[in-house]
Amino acid sequence: MSKTSNDLHEMPEEVLEGDRVVLAFLDDEDSEELLYLVDSSREELDVFLPWVESFLEMGDAYSSISAYKMQRDMANGGAFGIRRIEDGALLGEVILQWIDWKNRSVSFGYFLGSEFWGEGYATEAVKLALDYVRRLGMHRVEISAAVENKRSCDLAKRLGFEQEGVAKDAEFLHGKWHDIARFARIIPN
Repeated sequence: MSKTSNDLHEMPEEVLEGDRVVLAFLDDEDSEELLYLVDSSREELDVFLPWVESFLEMGDAYSSISAYKMQRDMANGGAFGIRRIEDGALLGEVILQWIDWKNRSVSFGYFLGSEFWGEGYATEAVKLALDYVRRLGMHRVEISAAVENKRSCDLAKRLGFEQEGVAKDAEFLHGKWHDIARFARIIPN
Protein backbone atom coordinates (compact mmCIF):
# COMPACT_ATOMS: atom_id res chain seq x y z
CA MET A 1 0.00 0.00 0.00
CA SER A 2 1.45 3.36 -0.98
CA LYS A 3 1.59 6.28 1.39
CA THR A 4 0.36 9.74 0.59
CA SER A 5 2.40 12.77 1.58
CA ASN A 6 0.00 13.45 4.48
CA ASP A 7 0.73 9.99 5.97
CA LEU A 8 4.08 11.40 7.01
CA HIS A 9 2.54 14.22 9.02
CA GLU A 10 0.57 14.42 12.22
CA MET A 11 -1.47 17.12 13.83
CA PRO A 12 -1.09 16.86 17.59
CA GLU A 13 -4.37 17.26 19.47
CA GLU A 14 -2.90 19.45 22.16
CA VAL A 15 -4.72 22.20 24.01
CA LEU A 16 -3.19 25.59 23.25
CA GLU A 17 -3.36 27.89 26.25
CA GLY A 18 -2.98 31.66 26.19
CA ASP A 19 -3.54 34.28 28.85
CA ARG A 20 -7.33 34.42 28.48
CA VAL A 21 -8.27 31.74 25.94
CA VAL A 22 -7.55 28.12 25.12
CA LEU A 23 -7.81 26.45 21.74
CA ALA A 24 -8.77 22.80 21.41
CA PHE A 25 -10.04 20.92 18.38
CA LEU A 26 -13.85 20.78 18.40
CA ASP A 27 -15.54 17.44 18.94
CA ASP A 28 -19.09 16.12 18.52
CA GLU A 29 -20.11 17.14 22.04
CA ASP A 30 -19.42 20.78 21.10
CA SER A 31 -22.19 20.78 18.46
CA GLU A 32 -24.96 22.22 20.64
CA GLU A 33 -22.78 24.99 22.02
CA LEU A 34 -21.50 25.86 18.53
CA LEU A 35 -25.05 26.10 17.17
CA TYR A 36 -26.08 28.31 20.10
CA LEU A 37 -23.06 30.58 19.48
CA VAL A 38 -23.91 30.99 15.80
CA ASP A 39 -27.63 31.49 16.57
CA SER A 40 -26.87 34.18 19.15
CA SER A 41 -24.78 36.14 16.61
CA ARG A 42 -26.50 35.12 13.40
CA GLU A 43 -27.40 38.63 12.23
CA GLU A 44 -23.85 39.95 12.71
CA LEU A 45 -22.03 36.86 11.38
CA ASP A 46 -24.26 36.55 8.33
CA VAL A 47 -23.00 39.88 6.97
CA PHE A 48 -19.61 38.42 5.94
CA LEU A 49 -19.75 34.63 6.39
CA PRO A 50 -21.58 32.77 3.62
CA TRP A 51 -21.96 29.51 5.58
CA VAL A 52 -24.07 31.13 8.32
CA GLU A 53 -27.30 31.14 6.29
CA SER A 54 -27.22 27.33 6.01
CA PHE A 55 -26.05 26.68 9.59
CA LEU A 56 -29.50 26.35 11.12
CA GLU A 57 -29.89 23.21 13.21
CA MET A 58 -28.02 20.69 15.32
CA GLY A 59 -27.29 18.50 12.31
CA ASP A 60 -25.50 21.41 10.62
CA ALA A 61 -23.25 21.97 13.64
CA TYR A 62 -22.56 18.25 13.95
CA SER A 63 -21.77 17.97 10.20
CA SER A 64 -19.41 20.94 10.34
CA ILE A 65 -17.49 19.53 13.29
CA SER A 66 -17.42 16.05 11.70
CA ALA A 67 -16.06 17.44 8.43
CA TYR A 68 -13.25 19.27 10.23
CA LYS A 69 -12.52 16.15 12.31
CA MET A 70 -12.18 14.18 9.08
CA GLN A 71 -9.88 16.84 7.68
CA ARG A 72 -7.81 16.69 10.89
CA ASP A 73 -7.66 12.88 10.65
CA MET A 74 -6.23 13.32 7.14
CA ALA A 75 -3.67 15.77 8.62
CA ASN A 76 -4.71 18.64 6.40
CA GLY A 77 -6.78 20.98 8.57
CA GLY A 78 -9.20 21.22 11.45
CA ALA A 79 -11.31 23.53 13.60
CA PHE A 80 -10.16 24.82 16.96
CA GLY A 81 -12.80 25.99 19.38
CA ILE A 82 -11.84 29.21 21.17
CA ARG A 83 -12.77 28.97 24.85
CA ARG A 84 -12.43 31.60 27.54
CA ILE A 85 -10.27 30.28 30.39
CA GLU A 86 -12.30 32.12 33.02
CA ASP A 87 -15.54 30.19 32.47
CA GLY A 88 -14.99 27.73 29.59
CA ALA A 89 -17.43 29.57 27.31
CA LEU A 90 -17.12 28.84 23.59
CA LEU A 91 -16.30 32.18 21.96
CA GLY A 92 -15.69 31.12 18.36
CA GLU A 93 -13.40 29.13 16.09
CA VAL A 94 -10.03 29.30 14.38
CA ILE A 95 -10.05 27.02 11.36
CA LEU A 96 -6.97 25.59 9.70
CA GLN A 97 -8.07 25.28 6.10
CA TRP A 98 -6.34 22.71 3.93
CA ILE A 99 -2.74 22.46 5.02
CA ASP A 100 -0.37 22.13 2.07
CA TRP A 101 2.48 20.09 3.55
CA LYS A 102 4.62 20.14 0.42
CA ASN A 103 4.68 23.93 0.30
CA ARG A 104 4.33 24.27 4.09
CA SER A 105 1.40 26.65 3.89
CA VAL A 106 -2.05 26.90 5.44
CA SER A 107 -4.91 29.36 5.40
CA PHE A 108 -6.82 30.44 8.50
CA GLY A 109 -10.47 31.25 8.94
CA TYR A 110 -11.90 32.53 12.20
CA PHE A 111 -14.98 33.97 13.82
CA LEU A 112 -16.17 35.04 17.25
CA GLY A 113 -19.68 35.40 18.60
CA SER A 114 -20.54 39.10 18.38
CA GLU A 115 -20.79 39.56 22.15
CA PHE A 116 -17.05 38.81 22.32
CA TRP A 117 -15.93 41.27 19.62
CA GLY A 118 -13.49 44.02 20.48
CA GLU A 119 -11.96 42.35 23.54
CA GLY A 120 -8.81 40.90 21.94
CA TYR A 121 -9.95 37.27 22.07
CA ALA A 122 -9.58 36.70 18.32
CA THR A 123 -6.12 38.27 18.29
CA GLU A 124 -4.97 35.99 21.10
CA ALA A 125 -6.53 32.93 19.48
CA VAL A 126 -4.94 33.55 16.08
CA LYS A 127 -1.55 34.09 17.79
CA LEU A 128 -1.93 30.66 19.44
CA ALA A 129 -2.85 29.09 16.10
CA LEU A 130 0.17 30.75 14.47
CA ASP A 131 2.44 29.21 17.07
CA TYR A 132 0.81 25.80 16.52
CA VAL A 133 1.36 25.85 12.74
CA ARG A 134 4.91 27.13 13.24
CA ARG A 135 5.60 24.02 15.33
CA LEU A 136 4.08 21.93 12.51
CA GLY A 137 6.75 23.39 10.22
CA MET A 138 4.52 25.75 8.25
CA HIS A 139 6.26 28.58 6.40
CA ARG A 140 3.31 30.61 5.08
CA VAL A 141 -0.10 31.43 6.55
CA GLU A 142 -2.87 33.09 4.57
CA ILE A 143 -6.05 34.87 5.63
CA SER A 144 -8.87 36.00 3.35
CA ALA A 145 -11.53 38.49 4.42
CA ALA A 146 -14.13 40.64 2.74
CA VAL A 147 -12.67 44.08 2.10
CA GLU A 148 -15.62 45.56 4.02
CA ASN A 149 -14.87 43.35 7.05
CA LYS A 150 -12.70 45.95 8.77
CA ARG A 151 -12.34 44.00 12.03
CA SER A 152 -10.99 40.91 10.28
CA CYS A 153 -8.68 42.88 7.97
CA ASP A 154 -7.37 44.89 10.94
CA LEU A 155 -6.70 41.70 12.92
CA ALA A 156 -4.61 40.30 10.06
CA LYS A 157 -2.58 43.52 9.81
CA ARG A 158 -2.15 43.74 13.59
CA LEU A 159 -0.61 40.25 13.59
CA GLY A 160 1.92 41.07 10.90
CA PHE A 161 0.07 39.77 7.85
CA GLU A 162 0.68 41.76 4.69
CA GLN A 163 -2.09 42.39 2.22
CA GLU A 164 -1.00 40.79 -1.03
CA GLY A 165 -3.95 41.85 -3.10
CA VAL A 166 -7.69 41.93 -3.58
CA ALA A 167 -9.69 39.31 -5.42
CA LYS A 168 -12.40 41.29 -7.23
CA ASP A 169 -15.95 39.95 -7.06
CA ALA A 170 -14.67 36.76 -5.43
CA GLU A 171 -17.70 36.03 -3.26
CA PHE A 172 -21.41 36.29 -3.99
CA LEU A 173 -23.36 36.93 -0.80
CA HIS A 174 -26.79 38.47 -0.19
CA GLY A 175 -27.39 39.22 -3.84
CA LYS A 176 -24.15 41.05 -4.55
CA TRP A 177 -20.49 40.47 -5.28
CA HIS A 178 -17.83 41.19 -2.65
CA ASP A 179 -14.12 41.83 -3.04
CA ILE A 180 -11.89 39.64 -0.86
CA ALA A 181 -8.63 40.93 0.63
CA ARG A 182 -5.81 38.36 0.62
CA PHE A 183 -3.27 38.51 3.43
CA ALA A 184 -0.18 36.40 4.11
CA ARG A 185 2.51 36.10 6.73
CA ILE A 186 5.79 34.23 6.51
CA ILE A 187 6.66 32.36 9.69
CA PRO A 188 10.35 32.38 10.51
CA ASN A 189 11.69 28.98 11.57
